[in-house]
Amino acid sequence: MPDQANSLRRLMRASTAGEGLRPALRPRVALVIGGRRGVGTTTMALNLAVAMAQRGVRAVLVDVDSRGGDLAAWCRLEGAHSLADVLAGRCTVTEALQPGPGGIHVLGGIWALESVSDHPPSAWASIVEQFANLIDLADWVLIDAGHGAAAAAERMRSAADLVLWITTADDDAVMDTYAAIKTLGARKPLVPLATLVNAVPRGADGDDVQGRLARACRRFLGFEPCALGSIVADTEVRRAAASGDPFVLTVPTSTVARQVYRAAKNLCSLPNLRRRAG
Repeated sequence: MPDQANSLRRLMRASTAGEGLRPALRPRVALVIGGRRGVGTTTMALNLAVAMAQRGVRAVLVDVDSRGGDLAAWCRLEGAHSLADVLAGRCTVTEALQPGPGGIHVLGGIWALESVSDHPPSAWASIVEQFANLIDLADWVLIDAGHGAAAAAERMRSAADLVLWITTADDDAVMDTYAAIKTLGARKPLVPLATLVNAVPRGADGDDVQGRLARACRRFLGFEPCALGSIVADTEVRRAAASGDPFVLTVPTSTVARQVYRAAKNLCSLPNLRRRAG
């Protein structure tokens, strides 16, 4: 009997070790960022997440932009926990999530009480590791990183399977986006990049902006971002943004909503994105 018991224990240990060797999948992570302020990064991140959820793709939206619009306030959330609580170890990412509009889950940002510099890199690394725990809740995690080389965006880069750059058709915005992509491209590891052009004037060609960015990146940086599409300028977008309502819900049959749904589909269909363990 002792020999049988010892054999059983060895089998159980071997089985447990084998399970540990199998990498657990985690949600895919997209870092949504703009080359400059005012290009609609938060608006696009919110509406892309809702568009995903409306099509059956589970989405979590994380606000790390301490310099932009308060995503939790936009979504009219009044939960007890935020990103600051997770960074401080007062709760986990899962515990801090709140149900948001259109079937998404939201992790609210830091805001006035604390800043990025208040938390060490290890605290941000812990958040990245916890994304693996969301696999039963989310297929995608979209991180609203604001604009430029924000410190929080830098902290979250290690989690990203894709960096999605939001720009407008304005020449200055396009140049700032290229400059930011160039800065990011100089760092390793390089993750796939995609672009989405927001607020394109009606009658203008958003493909032209995508093409200019692609040519510049290909010529000078040696890689080319994937184009997810463009969103026309529309008063409904501004009205929805002012109220905090996702326009894909308030005007679901509008041109802008259809364009966001198409961009969300393109995002989810991108090949060769890592689906790593946390």
